[in-house]
Amino acid sequence: MSLTQPFRHALPVSEALFHAALYLTHVGWEQVQPGAPYPQSDAPVFYFEWRDGRTLPEFCLALCVAGGGQFETREYRGRIRIGDAFLFKPGEWHRHRPVPGQGWTLMWIHFNGDEPLGWLRDHAFQLRQVFPVIENPALFRDQFEHLLASVHRNPAVNSANYSRQAIGLLAHFLREVPAELASGVRPVSDEAVKRAVEYIWNFSHDIVDVPTVVCQVGVPRRTLDRRFKAVTGRSILQEIQFCRVSRAARLLQETDMPVKHVVHRAGFRSDEHLRLAFQGAFGRSPQDYRRQH
Repeated sequence: MSLTQPFRHALPVSEALFHAALYLTHVGWEQVQPGAPYPQSDAPVFYFEWRDGRTLPEFCLALCVAGGGQFETREYRGRIRIGDAFLFKPGEWHRHRPVPGQGWTLMWIHFNGDEPLGWLRDHAFQLRQVFPVIENPALFRDQFEHLLASVHRNPAVNSANYSRQAIGLLAHFLREVPAELASGVRPVSDEAVKRAVEYIWNFSHDIVDVPTVVCQVGVPRRTLDRRFKAVTGRSILQEIQFCRVSRAARLLQETDMPVKHVVHRAGFRSDEHLRLAFQGAFGRSPQDYRRQH
């Protein structure tokens, strides 16, 4: 579906959506003719005076597909040209407008949620000032237009599919977060420790113990144990137990698999070993953990 007429949609946002990873609040496709006033007075939700600028409580991602404009933030002033995407963050003062003699055509979405706020905190957005770094602009534009067309067909419902499409758009300029910047994540530069962690998480559902891991990595046990603890904060044995408990917890939350089957899928030797592990990790039995989640 090609976009042919300008539109703006304020999407209904239920209380449940406030707890979603990402949700859309507004979408639009606007055309401003050369010399026309901007912002447009028929859009009071988005109206602002150029001299005052504005801040938004959410993210705004826009793509210029015709014409051009200018924008300013507290730190930067620049031009918007055809093919430029730009991103404003929650609480960031800004102002933007088309070049009077050119006008512009913009596609835009407003969004929020724990996921993009986490990406912002972890410096995962790959930006040059406010410009996202996009390797495939043609695909980005196609996906942007597809998202807007989807919403335009049914703006009365804030579909989870819209959120998934928005995440696909943002994926164009998300980068792998450096481990030293990611909250709660330690950088793993030790190759032996990397191999040990990978082996544990790939095979701990089977009969895996510390000597097996040491044999696979090819580093003396005392040396590997010391380096492993220094990097991860856990011993090799603790990592094996952590992996098994985490896998069992996911199976209990996400499947209807009987507990006796979870025992073996997670790598525990018996129901009693699983029960003791859950008491130690969560202070409750596997059955109580499943009921609570």
